[in-house]
Amino acid sequence: MGKMFTYQGKTMKTLNAFTGCYYDCYNGKCWARKLVETRLKNMPKYKGCGFSPMYHGIDLDMKFKNNEWVFVTSIGDIAFCPTDNLAQILYVVKNNPQTNFLFCTKNPKTYERFDNLSNIYFGATIETNSDTAQLSKAPSPQKRYEAMRDLPHHYKKFISIEPIIDFDEYYFKEMIINLKPKIVEIGADNYKAGLPEPSATKIRDLIKCMEVNNIEVVQKQGLERLLGTGKEKQRSPLNSGGNENV
Repeated sequence: MGKMFTYQGKTMKTLNAFTGCYYDCYNGKCWARKLVETRLKNMPKYKGCGFSPMYHGIDLDMKFKNNEWVFVTSIGDIAFCPTDNLAQILYVVKNNPQTNFLFCTKNPKTYERFDNLSNIYFGATIETNSDTAQLSKAPSPQKRYEAMRDLPHHYKKFISIEPIIDFDEYYFKEMIINLKPKIVEIGADNYKAGLPEPSATKIRDLIKCMEVNNIEVVQKQGLERLLGTGKEKQRSPLNSGGNENV
């Protein structure tokens, strides 16, 4: 999932009490890794560790407001977080029940370590249904789908289809609908990783299918390139934005 979101016109706060990842996605074109290894490389929390998984407990002192949205671990993957450190993060989540916390991972089996808290959105990146599109060391899209499918039905689910990769039109739609996510976010390959991309028609049909099934669809900035609109889409509830806490 690329960069950040805005929600209702406001930049979503980020909580990076854990950072880093070993999945090495998209031919090394991971925006978060690049950010840490360039612009943020001298920031105290990254200096000396780079994009290696690391816990930053001091960030848990952050204050949260009622009804705001917080993206947890935007720079990395929470699946690499040790269970004792994860428990400390979830303690903060539990003690801020009026705040919405979004997690997103490429290994949703990690959610077996979570309690179902009503203020958590359990997210997973599923860019395609094609297991031949192995462009990372993460579990395959099929494995991610199965892990999300097996979560209890009352969990609030979020699916990131970013960067969207060419897919089997019928099967991919059925996969996403079957998961019953609250929100589906769709974004393009904005970092020139040379990914196989679907046609504008396939993307439009996917969006229409989600909306018909009462799934909120978020179109990230950059998707207009694939849709052929020639201009940026108006910002949806969640859209690309800045990063408050890196």
